Order: sequence, then C-alpha cells, then structure tokens
Amino acid sequence: MSSAVLPERVRASDDAPDWYGERGMVSPSVEAAPVRVIYIAGYGRSGTTLLDIALGQHSGVMGAGEIATLARHVWPNDEYCACGARVHSCPMWRGIVETWAQGDETDLIDDFRRAQERTETILGIGRLIERWRSGRHAARTSKLFEAIATQSGCAVVVDSSKLPGRAFALAATHGIELTVVHVVRDARGVAWSLKRGFKRQIDVGVQRELVPKPLLYTALRWMIVNLATERLCRRVGPSRSMRIRYEDFVSDPQGIVRRILALAGRDVAVEPGFAPGPMFPKHQVAGSRHRMQPEIVVAQDERWKGAMPRLQQWLITLVCAPLLWRYGYPLRIAAAKEKGA
Repeated sequence: MSSAVLPERVRASDDAPDWYGERGMVSPSVEAAPVRVIYIAGYGRSGTTLLDIALGQHSGVMGAGEIATLARHVWPNDEYCACGARVHSCPMWRGIVETWAQGDETDLIDDFRRAQERTETILGIGRLIERWRSGRHAARTSKLFEAIATQSGCAVVVDSSKLPGRAFALAATHGIELTVVHVVRDARGVAWSLKRGFKRQIDVGVQRELVPKPLLYTALRWMIVNLATERLCRRVGPSRSMRIRYEDFVSDPQGIVRRILALAGRDVAVEPGFAPGPMFPKHQVAGSRHRMQPEIVVAQDERWKGAMPRLQQWLITLVCAPLLWRYGYPLRIAAAKEKGA
C-alpha cells in the first residue's frame, strides 16, 4: 500500500528539498519557531472531540481531531474529514499531507505508522529504544505539525488523540511546544456510554464497528489512562497542563475554552463575541461521531444516573473510588431526572 498512499506529485524526487540530514534530523536551514500544540488527553467518551471542536471555533486555532490516526488509518483508507469530504479530496488535509510528504520517501505513511506503534505506548518502552535510533520520526512529527499550522494559518494546533503515551513522545519532540489538557469524566458515565455499541457507518463518523465494553474493562482502563495522564501532566509541569472535567465543560464551555487558550499563550486571545456554541465542526479527523454533524449544541448528559443499574454503578465506584474522589465526584449517586442530550 505504501507506494500508493501519497499522490504521485508529492512523492520524493531528485529536485525536492532536503528536509532531513544524514541522520534524519531537521536541517538547521529550515529550523522554525516551535509549533504550539494543545494536546487533549484522557479516556474515550469523555467529551474530547467536543472540546476539540469548541477550541477550533477560534480563528487562530486549528482543531485537527485525532492526529494520531492520520497515518494509522485515516489517510490510507481515505476516511472522512469533519468538513464532509474524504481526506484525499479535502483541500485542508490534502494540502497538509502534500507539504508533509515533500522531499520524503514514498513509504512515509507506512513508516510513520510503524514508528508510532513503537513510541506512543503508555509504558514508553519503545520511546527508550527509539533514543538509540535516528531522529527521523521526531523530525517527521515536527514537520507534520508545521504543515498543519502553515496550511491552516493558525497559531495553535489541537490534537485530541487522547493517548497519554503519544503526548509523552510529543513532549520530547523538538519543534513542538506542548500544552496538555487532561479531560476527565465520571467513570460511571463513561462506562454506561461504552456499553452502547455502534455499527460501522463511515459517512456519519463511525469508521469501525464499536462493540460494547465490559464494565470491569472500562473501569480498569479508566484508572490506568487517567493515572498515566496525571504523570504526563507532572512531566510537562503545571504551567503547561491543566485538568478539566467533562461536566464542567458542558456547563460552561466558553469559560473552559478561555482558560485553555490563556494557558496556551497570551497572544491567543479570545476574540470579541467568541462563544463555542452552537459549534460547527471544521476539519477534525477521527474522533467521536459528533464531528460529522453540521452543528452541535453542547448539553449535559447525565441520563446514566437514572438508567444505569445500581449494582453496576457500585461496581464501577468500587474500582474507581480513589480517582473519583480525587476528581471531585461523589461516591454516592442520586438518580437524575430523565433529561439530557
């Protein structure tokens, strides 16, 4: 597949610019200011795609969706962008990939995907091994974000890939100035959401079949991912990280967006009259099915409080109690009225 992944006109050629040195590092002649990246980390079904879209309403912010999936399956499978076009036909993403691939090898996508599999794990064993290799993957990663910033004309790029292991790799990548937003949602709400499966329907944003997840699987993964993200936030430091709760975001999306943009940089000011609701998805790749809707109104969804059986609630509470308490969630839940979106 590698030779057919990129359009013919963007494959490497003899007269293409030399972006990589002998060991695969970026040439000093093309060094640029670091790209500011807001990385949204956390567990699935926690509103990460909605937050990406909300941030992307700002004219200086490119809400790019789950960038980790670009080489894994979005570009190879020509999946849909949130704009409604397939990525090979989307002017934004086609331009990004053309710029990214300029001067590189024909197997860029496949080779990049393989490197991701080594470096973006929670345990980070691959990242340790990668230190003994050339810096080509790091240089390619930096160049990808440069291409996104250049093509979009935005000062800040949002990556809502969620995976904390990916963010550890980005934090160590030259040319990227990383801000981490740790998004958490009540584990019982997450577990209830993940009990609902979806059939594959790519035109509405479901790229593969999503099977229901067992409660204990969700509870344990919720703990592991959030603990790893806490470690990530300690790694980048308090001046470059913050934690927000899904419940607080949907209650005050404008306030949360203001806080995140203030953390990302003083010159990314919230525009007069800016408010992320109703929201209009733009060019998010991958993420939840909400990104394929023409318009989104953020609303609280606590239906799980009334619909989730008490025994299941207590099972999740028992496993996740330490972090539920730390994140300010009550261990005893009162049934909610039947409402929500």
